[in-house]
Formats: sequence, C-alpha cells, structure tokens
Amino acid sequence: MIRLFILFLIPYFAFADKHVPYYKSLSKSESWLRHYPDLRDFKEQTEKFFLTHRGMPVKVIEEYQSVGNNYIDWYRIELFNGIKGWIYHNQLTRKRTLLVLEDTELYALNSYDPDSWLTILKGEILAPKTVDLLEVAPEMFKVSISISDRKEIKGWIPRDNRIWGDDPEEMQQDFD
Repeated sequence: MIRLFILFLIPYFAFADKHVPYYKSLSKSESWLRHYPDLRDFKEQTEKFFLTHRGMPVKVIEEYQSVGNNYIDWYRIELFNGIKGWIYHNQLTRKRTLLVLEDTELYALNSYDPDSWLTILKGEILAPKTVDLLEVAPEMFKVSISISDRKEIKGWIPRDNRIWGDDPEEMQQDFD
C-alpha cells in the first residue's frame, strides 16, 4: 500500500515546482546577458548583450543549477523585445517592475471609466519608462514612479498591451 502511494506521489513532486515563467528585474546598472551559463569563459565568448538599465523587468523562462551548488545560479531570461539569454543570479532582484512601452495615463484611483466619478486623471507616463509594481487588480496596476531619491508618484495605470512585465495569472496581488 505504501509503495503504491509513493508511486502516485512521484509524478506530483516531479511537476510541483514548475513555476516558470515569472518576472524579476535587473539589480545592477551594468549586467551581461550571455549565450550560455558559464562564468569561467575567460575569452568572453559567452557575452551576448550588455544591459544598462537597472530595474528593467525581465521574464525568467528557465533556471539552471551548476554542479556543486545548492541554489539556482543562472536564469535564462527574455527581454521585452524578445531577446533571450542567460544571466547570473546576483544580477537579478525579486523586485517587480513594469516597462511602459507606449505613453499611458496615470489615474489617482483604480478606475479609468470615463463615466465614473472615481476616475481622476493624475497625469501621463511618457514611454519608455520603468515603474515599480505595487499592486495588481483585474483591470489596472498600482505603480510607483521615482522622481528623485526622496520623491515618488503613486497611481494606477490600465492593464493593457502598452505595458510589459504582466503575468496574466497574477490577480489581486499586493507587492508592497
């Protein structure tokens, strides 16, 4: 009986941790995107692109654990323009950001219905712009936009194709 129970659990555990794709963001203002996961290539043949935008959202599409490590040390990522490559774990952060691809409206409340009294247009975000993701609602994102080291503007933007970094499975989530 126990053997039968274990045989049924093996497929469950084999697929229980299949959580990719998901989103992270760049933690450094200078990062190398590589062709394959290897730090020991001293001839720099693995380097593909030089990324220079700290906070830019990236989509993790694969994870790689080097032999001898107890943690995932490489991530295969996809950028907003479809470019894919490998990046070392210390170049990424769990902080969630979004990339505004086209100019979009910033609202004070979670409403952009023109007939609603709750719809208060706060301003416009000019693209391209990286914004911090604070909360996800079915139709909108709550975001924070840094103006300086001590100033930020918070508001809501429509959840549509003008924004990149959205996982359709994320619903009613708070990132604060």
